[in-house]
Amino acid sequence: MVPLKFDPFVGQEVLTGEFPGLFQVVGVQPPNRTTMPPGLENNPIGAEGGRTVVLKRVGSDSIVRNVRWASLQYVDEAGQVRHAIEWLKTNPENRQFPDYIVDYEIETGSDHAGNPSIFVRFLVDPDYLYENGHASKEKIAALNEFVFEVQQILLGLGLDRWTYVRSAEAQRTLDVAS
Repeated sequence: MVPLKFDPFVGQEVLTGEFPGLFQVVGVQPPNRTTMPPGLENNPIGAEGGRTVVLKRVGSDSIVRNVRWASLQYVDEAGQVRHAIEWLKTNPENRQFPDYIVDYEIETGSDHAGNPSIFVRFLVDPDYLYENGHASKEKIAALNEFVFEVQQILLGLGLDRWTYVRSAEAQRTLDVAS
């Protein structure tokens, strides 16, 4: 599997091999671009030359401009997972992000054996899963297939943590009229 690469975003904490210290991204160039313009995608100078960030050193007013995206190292491993899930929502390679997933949660911690882990929980619309008061085997199979696919994508990120992907029914909110 080809490693996924994500655009940095404003507010993200990063390290860079070019400068010592922890930085926060305060600007992204080009902004919100997921693909390079025609003619630049195969040009190594154009592809890297136009993709930079502006960084502010954490705890200082020091600003560093024109830092190449390729030199960034992301501090928050959960951020990479969040990026991957948001990327799936963009319908890459004609993958459909299920509309019955109403939200997701990401937590970092340790698993039962003490291994550093990331836990992803997809929250499913309960109305989707049930037909005539019983859980639909077909819909549960589709949900399990989606969860397995996400697990494979996250394993491809090469994180230094165990990755657990699960699903749960979303809690209904009570709409109380005043």
